[in-house]
Amino acid sequence: MNVKLRKDSWTEEEDNLLKEIILNKINEGHTQISGFQEASVLLGRSKQACAFRWNKNLRPQIIKKEQKPTAYSTKELADSSSLQNHLQLAMESYDEMKNSYDEISSAYNLLKNDYEQLLNWVRQGITHIERK
Repeated sequence: MNVKLRKDSWTEEEDNLLKEIILNKINEGHTQISGFQEASVLLGRSKQACAFRWNKNLRPQIIKKEQKPTAYSTKELADSSSLQNHLQLAMESYDEMKNSYDEISSAYNLLKNDYEQLLNWVRQGITHIERK
């Protein structure tokens, strides 16, 4: 069975660097968002990609592995400031995706209008040629 890897698959080294950056930011009292920004520069990926990888893959692994209190424990996840950070990240990511969608949608509509105008122009030209 052939397993195809995506070109943009995360490597173990990238995962480790992302973990290190985020955990250091949290330990220093910074937000995860600042960690995602730093990681995006170092890894050459978007902030959203770093946030998604952290929240979907890495953070759950860390929480499962940690049974004793450490710098990043489940208690911290329950802390309201951590929850606010997660909510803020989700809202910023949503806003960025919505803005991108709106820009793409506007560009699509402009192209669609141009296409329809060109199509009408061609149809008129064909009709004009057929009359002659």
